[in-house]
Amino acid sequence: MINKENSGSHRLKSFQKEIVLRNVNFSYDSRQVLFDINMIIPKNKTIAIVGESGAGKTTLFDILTGLVTPQSGTVSIDGIDYRDLSLPNLRHMIGYITQEPVIFNDTITNNISFWGADLQGSEYRKRIKNAAALAHCTEFIEETLRKYETVIGDKGIKLSVGQRQRIAIARELFKDPVIMIFDEATSALDTESEKLIQQSINSMMGKRTMVIIAHRLSTVKNCDYIYVLYK
Repeated sequence: MINKENSGSHRLKSFQKEIVLRNVNFSYDSRQVLFDINMIIPKNKTIAIVGESGAGKTTLFDILTGLVTPQSGTVSIDGIDYRDLSLPNLRHMIGYITQEPVIFNDTITNNISFWGADLQGSEYRKRIKNAAALAHCTEFIEETLRKYETVIGDKGIKLSVGQRQRIAIARELFKDPVIMIFDEATSALDTESEKLIQQSINSMMGKRTMVIIAHRLSTVKNCDYIYVLYK
């Protein structure tokens, strides 16, 4: 099949050292958006990617998650080329929070656990509550009528934009990835919601590897490294 995604067979047991991009180039047809990108993302450091619209920030994230393959150059994690990796294995290590999170017409529990929770299992319930607490969801969840069993409506209509974003972060934290990617996760939020999500990000610094696309200085000012992409 021409359009079948290629996946290697190497499975990483853990992320030990760094992700390295060497001379990475990527084009959409005749329009080149990434030019000789060289970047190192050390384990448990927080990296910011900034730049004007169209500079290739989201394309870079797609490369980091293995969704697209650069036309030239290499991407490796702990010395293993992405082309040799099992992509499901790689993506299991990554949590991805976007500007517009997907929220389902279901309970808060199922939105956080992605229907993976044993509802009778105390350990799963504990994991859900811990993820919600880290994402600063606990207060508004406790204010709902049925708490974690509250159905939040189509596209999360019963929640504010900031609350939906925090549920999305809790979902990724429940997954417990070692790498967290934030693709302009605070750009559509009010100041108070942004502050709460920034607190969540700050609480993970030094404990997880994080890569952040953002336009606001408040979101990236505490990052260990800031890379600027130009058109």
